[in-house]
Amino acid sequence: MSQPSPARYSAEELQHWISQLYQAAGARECDALNTARVLVRTSLRGIDTHGVTRVLIYLEKMQQGEVNPQPDFQCEVRDNVIWFDGDGGLGQSVATEAFTAAVELAQSRPVVTLLLRKSGHLAALGQFALEAAEQGMIAVICQETPPLMALEGSKKPAIGNNPVAFAAPVAGQAPLVFDMATSVVARGNVLQAIKEGRESIPDDWAIGPDGKKTQNPQEAFNGAMLPIAGHKGIGLAMLVQVLAGSLTGSATAASAAQHSSTSSAGNVSAFVLVINPALLLGREAFDQHMLSWLETYLTASGDNARYPGQRAAQCEAERKANGIPVSASVLGELKKAGDLVGLPFDLQPLS
Repeated sequence: MSQPSPARYSAEELQHWISQLYQAAGARECDALNTARVLVRTSLRGIDTHGVTRVLIYLEKMQQGEVNPQPDFQCEVRDNVIWFDGDGGLGQSVATEAFTAAVELAQSRPVVTLLLRKSGHLAALGQFALEAAEQGMIAVICQETPPLMALEGSKKPAIGNNPVAFAAPVAGQAPLVFDMATSVVARGNVLQAIKEGRESIPDDWAIGPDGKKTQNPQEAFNGAMLPIAGHKGIGLAMLVQVLAGSLTGSATAASAAQHSSTSSAGNVSAFVLVINPALLLGREAFDQHMLSWLETYLTASGDNARYPGQRAAQCEAERKANGIPVSASVLGELKKAGDLVGLPFDLQPLS
């Protein structure tokens, strides 16, 4: 028997309710607004494992003291690098404010490096790079996670599935946006499978505690994610560990060890690079070069070819018009979140 289609909800109404939810939980208005906007836009772009489904997780982290509802952000430029301390605040707001600072500085400096520390979980990194690209910048961001990933045969997670994302503007078209974990899939996919009560997952996603590949979602959650392309994925994860972990003096792993919950760590670090092509090559020359190689790529790839970011942009337009699909399990979590702070989830689905 086929499952009924998820009910769809207005993005604008969801964003307003989520903002009110976090404010009711004690968050500053600016942080609540930033978090709601980023989570909803993530769902608008079809990245459902990292969007509205994270609302309850972040609320619980606030209530447990793992995320600071009243952070005091600190931002300073030292040795030509922006050092941004999020004071344990909601990651969507921390990263939004950090990127705002980096893009602002990139108006006068062609290359800006930012080291981000003490932030709540950032979720889909590509969202922040996208917003920088929409302002004409090239952006790269990578984030360290607690150990979640290991090669087959390992008895426990060995390193984070340290995600990497980048974005670049494309004249007259949707920005190019690429966002990936260094694991075969993000661990959020395993969490989603557990929430939906699925009995199995593909056998190349994860290993169980015994070090062997598993199709059982709960065993995968208790084990470790598998890296993309074997040792090559581990190498990419190590690159991120150096940039986002060792360069920042990260406390991500130590913080995660103090809290037993999901993979959404409450104290993460990230490395950010923002480049202003207009100051390096000139806007017109850069735009022409981007369009030229993308045309070569799309022509060679076939009639239905797309570059990363186009499908998400199309999804965003469709969901803005027709609403965001919210599964029954996520709907239940939103209602639970509302009950926790005395703000009933009373939004009506779109007809």
